[in-house]
Amino acid sequence: MAYHSLMPVHLATADAALLSIADNWSADEVEQQVLDFKACPDVQQSGVSKAKEAFYKLLAETAVCFANAEGGVIVLGVRDKASTRSEAISGVDVRRFPLDEVVKAIFERTSPAVTVRPTVREPDGKTVYALEVPQGSSVCGTTQGVYKTRVGDRCMPLRGEQLRGLRTVRERYDWSSGDSGLTVEALSRAAMERAATLLRLNGHDELAAAAENDVSEFCKNTGLLTGGRLTRAAVLLFGTADALRDAIPEWGVNVQTRESPGSEARVLLRGTDRAPSLVALLDQLISLVGALSRVQTIRVGAQQVDLIDYPPDALREIFANAFAHRDWEQPGLVEIVHSPDELVVSSPGGLLPTLRVDRLLHDAASPRNELLTLNLARLKLAEMSGLGFDRAFREVARLGKEPPTLEDGVRFRVTLPGGRGDEAFARFLRGDLMPPELTGDVDVLMILTALRNAKSLDAGALSARLQRPSTDVQRVLTRMERSGLLQPTRATARRTAPKYELAASTIAGMRSAVTYVNRSIDEDDDKILRHLRRHDRITNEDVRAYLDCDVPTARNRLTRLRKRGLIDFAPNGPRRGSHVVYVLTDDVPAPTVSAAPGTADPDRLF
Repeated sequence: MAYHSLMPVHLATADAALLSIADNWSADEVEQQVLDFKACPDVQQSGVSKAKEAFYKLLAETAVCFANAEGGVIVLGVRDKASTRSEAISGVDVRRFPLDEVVKAIFERTSPAVTVRPTVREPDGKTVYALEVPQGSSVCGTTQGVYKTRVGDRCMPLRGEQLRGLRTVRERYDWSSGDSGLTVEALSRAAMERAATLLRLNGHDELAAAAENDVSEFCKNTGLLTGGRLTRAAVLLFGTADALRDAIPEWGVNVQTRESPGSEARVLLRGTDRAPSLVALLDQLISLVGALSRVQTIRVGAQQVDLIDYPPDALREIFANAFAHRDWEQPGLVEIVHSPDELVVSSPGGLLPTLRVDRLLHDAASPRNELLTLNLARLKLAEMSGLGFDRAFREVARLGKEPPTLEDGVRFRVTLPGGRGDEAFARFLRGDLMPPELTGDVDVLMILTALRNAKSLDAGALSARLQRPSTDVQRVLTRMERSGLLQPTRATARRTAPKYELAASTIAGMRSAVTYVNRSIDEDDDKILRHLRRHDRITNEDVRAYLDCDVPTARNRLTRLRKRGLIDFAPNGPRRGSHVVYVLTDDVPAPTVSAAPGTADPDRLF
């Protein structure tokens, strides 16, 4: 069989482990994802053949286990537990277990055959075998049909859906490219017209024309027709209801809505309904959820911004992924459960073995259904690389909401937080203080949403949220500091990786979006109020000169004081524009700072 290159650290890991063996030894403390210890059986001459067969069967299963993971090393001649180092390193009886015979035994008992790479070590004068197992390029099993993979320090059986997932990764198996048994007559004319519209919007004019005028040519050019018959991807995307029912046994979706996550459900769409093909179904699902959404439209300058429970772009990405990356050979339907508090989307089949739920935002990966995903990406209904969740994360972060929750298991589950988001945060993103080049940066947006609820955070604390190594997060934080959005805390400013907090101008710009800010009068507010006591009036220009701040910061401070009833617009004066004048109300507290007797007034503006 073919192999991927072996990680060079595996043998070094085994050597380090051998050196670490001490009294009161336990292999459990050392064994890991790429390392396993085995002691050769201590047998009498009469039982050698039977004992060898059982031992070689165990070695074959362990080799398969490593080959189906990331490779590893089997160390022969070390007991799992022992009270002394001498007892732990039992060694190998090279007469009863010759090295060549051990390598051959593993080779003959695995399929595709696994060739281990042997190395001999002699700790304390005893012979130990280190058998390096390369990572397989295909799914490995024993000749007796046992399939296992390494999970932590254990060899675990591979379930049916895990086997299919590993085959998808290792052998580029693509269920969606399989033969549906149907011809182009099984495609829906309405679905092809919708495809033409999407393709034309995305600059694929020739394909759009073929979708309208020559369906066979369109399917050939997009890989959806092979040998005169449609692939399963073609039927999923554009098939008629009858074609979907005949060719895709697990086609359908259940959609429910609830007043709260635990309340009784109202069914909006059930799997037994004749759901249209995927290009039309995605629009239908977005319309169903959109009809239930609460929307608040605000204006920010010349822009119109919708604050909405579940942004359509985020919905499209999550719905498309639920169909594109599901395991179509596993029974079950895509499930969508809506409530004002959360939207939960789950689909059959967990992540492929090469993917991690805490790295989906940025890790590129081969999709489970490559042909289906390729054509969804061409239609701009989903992304081709990885699972493409960054669009959903970005749209949610624009509203100041917490990121979606991703859960792996027998079913993959995505939970979008409900609520329309924060108006002050949405305004800040579109204001003068936010650098335009950062408004679409998902990392920046997620850091801002985190820091509006936490006073300070460092790269380590933000690493899981951004699904990036802390070194990468630190670079994002540094860029935000240079843009004036953040500043290191005074206590940690000299550290290599300091804690960061929102800059004063950012806090003023976000206003009520910052949940932890003490709403009592701060020193700068107190200066404004003291000036008003002396001069009876103040303008935005006065505040900018007095506090050495920009226009938005001055405006936000004055607006906050007005909303708290401490100041108000001057009677008969303008309420908009650069000439707005503010005066004190009767609710102003007593001054907190006064100038020392006989000194100049430090708060005087002029």
